[in-house]
Amino acid sequence: MKSNYDILGNHIRLIDTRNRESITDRVLGINIDKFFMPSVANVIGTDLSKYKLITKGKFACNPMHVGRDERLPVALYDEEKPAIVSPAYFMFEVIDNSILNEDYLMMWFRRPEFDRICWLHTDGSVRGGITWDDICRLELPIPPIENQLEIVNSYKEITERIALKQKINDNLAA
Repeated sequence: MKSNYDILGNHIRLIDTRNRESITDRVLGINIDKFFMPSVANVIGTDLSKYKLITKGKFACNPMHVGRDERLPVALYDEEKPAIVSPAYFMFEVIDNSILNEDYLMMWFRRPEFDRICWLHTDGSVRGGITWDDICRLELPIPPIENQLEIVNSYKEITERIALKQKINDNLAA
């Protein structure tokens, strides 16, 4: 049933927007669970205008530690205020949101199967990085946009219910 699979490179494009105007000094990294987090890097005295400016709806990924961590740290930025990420990160966006939904793509990135495939494509360096071309050659299922939105909405409902039940459990434990 690979009829709706397509290569990722047909649906995303690399972007490189720098913080040249010093719009922000909020530096973020990506954790192993594929969420943005405050950076742990020491940026004192660093020229932050060379960092990449990320805005809502854009993805960033750290291609350098896939072999070591067996995961590709990638995240979708969903905040209104821009932030900056390392110049070593790949930043990209979905080319056409009427064909591929950003939230659906992020759900696919969070699958263990995606990380396993990325790990198989790592290079021979000490850290085991992955190239932009290798990421673009990865295949993923791209059902009709209506189906993608239905999947995303169902996932959000489930995660909201889990969070609510966790709050109830926490209250009961307290």
